[in-house]
Amino acid sequence: MPVRKKASLVGLALCLLSAPAVRALDKEAKKWLDEVKPIMLPEEEKTYRDLKDKNDVAEFQRIFWARRDPDLETPANEYEAEYQKARADADSRYRIAGTPGSQTDCGRVFILLGPPDDVKKGDATDAAIPGRRAPETWTYRDRPGFKFGPTGQIQLGFDETCTLPQGNRMGEQLNRLAEGKVTSPNIAYRRGADGKIVKLAEQLPKPSPANALLKAPRQDFPITTEQTMFLRGQDGASYVAGLIKGDASVLTLKDAAGKKTAKVVVGIQAVDETGKPSGTTERETVVDAAPDGSYVASYGMALKPGTYTLRVALLDPQTGKGSVTTMPLKLPDYNSEGLVLSPLLVLRDVQDMPANPQDALAAFQLGPMRFIPHYGNVFSPEDSITLLTFLYNPQVDAATGKPSSTASFTILKDGKPVAKADEQNYDTPGAGPSVGPVPLTKFTPGKYVAQVKVRDNVAKKDMSQEATFEVK
Repeated sequence: MPVRKKASLVGLALCLLSAPAVRALDKEAKKWLDEVKPIMLPEEEKTYRDLKDKNDVAEFQRIFWARRDPDLETPANEYEAEYQKARADADSRYRIAGTPGSQTDCGRVFILLGPPDDVKKGDATDAAIPGRRAPETWTYRDRPGFKFGPTGQIQLGFDETCTLPQGNRMGEQLNRLAEGKVTSPNIAYRRGADGKIVKLAEQLPKPSPANALLKAPRQDFPITTEQTMFLRGQDGASYVAGLIKGDASVLTLKDAAGKKTAKVVVGIQAVDETGKPSGTTERETVVDAAPDGSYVASYGMALKPGTYTLRVALLDPQTGKGSVTTMPLKLPDYNSEGLVLSPLLVLRDVQDMPANPQDALAAFQLGPMRFIPHYGNVFSPEDSITLLTFLYNPQVDAATGKPSSTASFTILKDGKPVAKADEQNYDTPGAGPSVGPVPLTKFTPGKYVAQVKVRDNVAKKDMSQEATFEVK
């Protein structure tokens, strides 16, 4: 199997998260940043510092709190009120030599985890210096929403300045806790065509025919859906994208450039295990009628890892007719410790093309690349396929400062290999091992299994993923 040379997928996820240069903030902007610093994520801070327009700064601040609002349908932001109370408490408890307590490590841990279950004080070595405290060791035990491994507890040591030891991974772990405060990762600091941050009001669910359809599902015409792609998103979220398929004859079709197209609205709503909506979004898209009379559209949403019920709606805005499918969704946590692989994708192609939100496959756009899936993974001998996965969290070699992973791809039929690619080596976190295009001209009709095996050479850990496809 030839290895794709057209576009490198190694480190794509990292490229998408690259941040602009940091700049100085004005007094008011810095004051707000200091107030929310304990729960602000590194990517958010970099974005915030790059803002030059005061309207964008104000919009960022509104979006920041909306992303953490546990119930967007109520007028109050319950978490913001809870946070401000905890911050004031931390300021009074842990103030050090003029530094507000919420800006110390003690304060940040207190805000993110709450009061410790146990505190042991040591001897102050510099008790005569104003603002110094005795060193403390805090113990936290398992509590709702927080599990501390096999021992069921964690101990944190703070010095006289309320600072955690340097060189450990606690800062990274605190960022993970801060990520957990983001309840609506689908609300983001996106920029519109004018280069400005898209307003919060435009990102929130609005009264609309598609939204009404999601709230009161019905089936005016048959549609089917599938979950196709799972990836790690920003801010501790995971991203799911999938396909919708239906009969184009039930839509309002128009002739355009020699083909029949229809404008439709795709809506998505995720409902958590308590029955509460965790995210709702919709977009207008244009679908093409295929030679067999079908159409395919895509949907995508970023959510916190967890278990949901996913509702996917497709609406013809011309007739008001629409349908909803409901399916279970389990989003994995790609930020967990150790090597993790995304499900193996079997794609018709990977193309370099600019993003177009109205494209039928817009949910499969990652930066400058568009993944081209095929509904049901059913291909013809005239097609070619590309196999792709993403690997996350490979262990870093202490000697080189880089991870080291090896990936190999195999295609099997009836349990026997029919094609195999050479091993590929990666030293980049978030690499995207891929192989293709693989022509199917010599593949006899039938079902096949595509397999990828990945080894973390540093951690000595092996993982694999499989996906089925069919040649007709």
